[in-house]
Amino acid sequence: MQGLYSKDEDCYELYKILKKKMGDKIDCYGTAYTPLFSGKYFSHWLAKGIAYYYKYCKNGFLRIQIGGNIHHNASVGEKLAALSDFYEALSEEFGEPTVFYTTKDDDEGFLSMHWSFINKEEDIQKFKEGTYFDDAETDELIIMGESKQTVNGEQLNDLTKKMISRQIGLPFELLPLVDENIEDFIKFKTGKELSIPAGAKIDGVPVTSLETNISLQRKNK
Repeated sequence: MQGLYSKDEDCYELYKILKKKMGDKIDCYGTAYTPLFSGKYFSHWLAKGIAYYYKYCKNGFLRIQIGGNIHHNASVGEKLAALSDFYEALSEEFGEPTVFYTTKDDDEGFLSMHWSFINKEEDIQKFKEGTYFDDAETDELIIMGESKQTVNGEQLNDLTKKMISRQIGLPFELLPLVDENIEDFIKFKTGKELSIPAGAKIDGVPVTSLETNISLQRKNK
């Protein structure tokens, strides 16, 4: 990435925001006054903690990454549950992220969420072309706002997407990824088994049918 750099004072201010919102669910390694912030995320179901990292340049960009550590090989569902908590806190401050991505040959299996506050379209194009980073190659890339999922041939409206996003605590575009890891996600997000009320519908479509249709569309791409 060129031009914009994470700043220690901005990362420190962001940690204060996150700490206020998330409390003892998070801590930091060493000092919070660093442009390469790192810490641990905890929940009732993650006693060993999951590593998280972020870079932040106020009015420039924000990137948060959730990974594993040498003591705990977290599943994708666990990491999504942790990312969900961060998303809920960060979206209140910064709105929707620009992209979600993973990178190739990543031993820690980071799940990354990135906000571009300026040059958004240029950054999206670089992500698509694989030129945003000099030292990493993007693997899975999801651009927020470009999702075209349909159910029974009907495209979901914005209100429905927002409702689903609030329910899962992640952008609507990540629903297929959540669906693929639903058991672990629900377990580590809520500590409860997934339960869908009999006859539950969204836009007149049974919830189970909605999830199945979206999941199948993803697998058939």
